[in-house]
Amino acid sequence: MRDRIATLRKRLFDARADVDASNRELRQASARKLAELLASTDKTALLHGLKDPALTQYDRDRLEQKIEELLPSRRVRIPRTITDTLRFGLRHARYHWRGLALLIIMSIPVITVGGMAERNTGQMKIRFNTKIPFVWLFPDGHSEAIPISIGTVFVLMGREANGDARLRIWSSDYGYGAATMTAEAFDQYAQF
Repeated sequence: MRDRIATLRKRLFDARADVDASNRELRQASARKLAELLASTDKTALLHGLKDPALTQYDRDRLEQKIEELLPSRRVRIPRTITDTLRFGLRHARYHWRGLALLIIMSIPVITVGGMAERNTGQMKIRFNTKIPFVWLFPDGHSEAIPISIGTVFVLMGREANGDARLRIWSSDYGYGAATMTAEAFDQYAQF
């Protein structure tokens, strides 16, 4: 029995030695092939070398790193102005549908905020040449009739479809008050 175990151990040791020798030969052949590929000036040979079964994974990774070094580095250009950003976004959207979807999704809040800002920004300052009582509606929901003295500055927010003027005034107690004035009265009493 001991002879059999000794024979098996000897065979196992010899098999391990053969495997180690085979692996060493494989690594040496792979290193020679890698050196040959790296010395080559043919770039297509480098690319075909990535699929060469003679290369080990380690040598294939080194070849891949060499190819990355040969490729021109990507120049990252950061847009500096809003027009550059829009131009970049439109160019990207033209070539990539996901970019177009992203551009549309990003433009929705911008358009919404822009529309709200345009609607809530006054068009001009005006004064009235006579004392007129207005009924002002404040943000908390209450309305109050406040007589306005001559020379008080109002903000014209815009004109309605029928010509009525939307006015705003600031109250330190309640915030912005809003009122509507008929087109005839506005044209008669307003000073620009």
